[in-house]
Amino acid sequence: MLKRVSSPHVARLLDYLESPWGAAIILEAVAGRSLRKVLDEHDDPLSPEAALAVLKGSLLGLAAAHAVGVVHRDYKPANVLVQDDGQSKLIDFGVSVLTGQGGHAGTPAYMAPEQWTGEPATPATDLYAATCVFIECITGDKPFIGTTLKTLKAEHTEAPPPLDRIPESLRPLVERGMAKNPADRIWDANQFVAELETIATDTYGPDWERRGLLALGAIAATIATTIPLAALGGALLTPGASSTVVGTFGSGAAGYGAPTSKGFLAKIGGAKGIAGGGAACLGGAVIAAWFLWPGPGVGGESQGAIYAHFTKPGVLLQQENMPAADSPFIDIKFSAAPARARAGTEVRLVSKFHGRTVAAAYYTPTGERQCLGERVSPPKTHWYNWGIGLENSQLGVDTGSIIAFYKIPPAKRNELPQKTTGAVVLPAHDEVTDESESFSTETCATDDKWTYTVSLVLPGKELLPPGRYLVTPHAPVKVMSTQRDDGPISPEAVGATIEGTLPMIEVLDD
Repeated sequence: MLKRVSSPHVARLLDYLESPWGAAIILEAVAGRSLRKVLDEHDDPLSPEAALAVLKGSLLGLAAAHAVGVVHRDYKPANVLVQDDGQSKLIDFGVSVLTGQGGHAGTPAYMAPEQWTGEPATPATDLYAATCVFIECITGDKPFIGTTLKTLKAEHTEAPPPLDRIPESLRPLVERGMAKNPADRIWDANQFVAELETIATDTYGPDWERRGLLALGAIAATIATTIPLAALGGALLTPGASSTVVGTFGSGAAGYGAPTSKGFLAKIGGAKGIAGGGAACLGGAVIAAWFLWPGPGVGGESQGAIYAHFTKPGVLLQQENMPAADSPFIDIKFSAAPARARAGTEVRLVSKFHGRTVAAAYYTPTGERQCLGERVSPPKTHWYNWGIGLENSQLGVDTGSIIAFYKIPPAKRNELPQKTTGAVVLPAHDEVTDESESFSTETCATDDKWTYTVSLVLPGKELLPPGRYLVTPHAPVKVMSTQRDDGPISPEAVGATIEGTLPMIEVLDD
């Protein structure tokens, strides 16, 4: 069943093998850290946009599982991996069952009322748990905080959800997601996503998800990546998190009661996972989980992304009625490899560039956009230009491209360097590929895309001492120049904004 689940929001089950020595499950290796760790190590609650992005990713993963008839039953922050780009993947189907089966398995803080009474599990069971986690993301606290199983059961089965802690516009999502009766909840995860997107767009604007993923990625980037090592047949434990199963899953295990179903993966050999080791002895069988992942030496890849736009685009385009949502933008996805390298190693920094230039557009006094055509240049439209970083000549480099290295500290992993102070700027070779340009009448804008690759050989420690560095082909990472047809205008005057994170390279000592 689980091998049929195909979604970018679910860690794939690659294979199941049996041998005279036992059984093995081969899982996809996912670079990320658990949402549990993100919430524990971040001082404040997530922004509404980031919390909604987590919920959307989880719902899409659950929808893929539900589509093949599988209910997760143990959705919680420890079972969500957050990647560097803010996207999330759902893991650990160890206590999952086919739709309609019952049992008490789960984690008490997130268990739906029907799980407490052993009633059949349905997709609505998972959506209840996802809503509980959403509340924790956006408020910093679980919806119910009882300290005993008896109290938690009473709260989940009888107490109303804590709507007073939720932004008013998001309360309908919580009310439907945490309805006590499964029949009153949203059953279809895709329908939940559709309602979420409508409310999020109306409340936080059309780019809410981009901002949410950037914020989540920036937080996640400050937290060490962890790779879970556990048997999929049981609770998959990540550092700093404990998976609690309300039921008896092994000799001497204390719990709330015996489950009617251990989960359909339990037949592989057991239902209790072991963290830290590569194998666990369960029910007489040996279950191993292998993850292919770079070791602590040279290798690996680091990612980042930046997004630049204007909060006052009408000032730049001389269109006073232009809304901020129509702003020109530059969107760059970075990848740097190897992420750990020694002097003498070639390092490549790849930028996937997407720039949107609004052109030939006129905005009426009511804010309505009129697209005047790709090649039309009437008096109502104006030329403009803008860019990120300084020219290479201003950085003291004669070549056509550079890589700037910002040492951590004083640079911070989740902040974009706004100055060149302290940066080691090195000349690099460059290559541009995959160029494309297209005009859309829907946005009245030209979209330019290309892949920009810069590379260099790391110099010795005299020039680049061992340590961790943020790397960028643009320094500083700031909108430095804005031009209109009537002359320069300050980036501040047009509300130039840039956000995101840079990839990081660790220069190893010889």
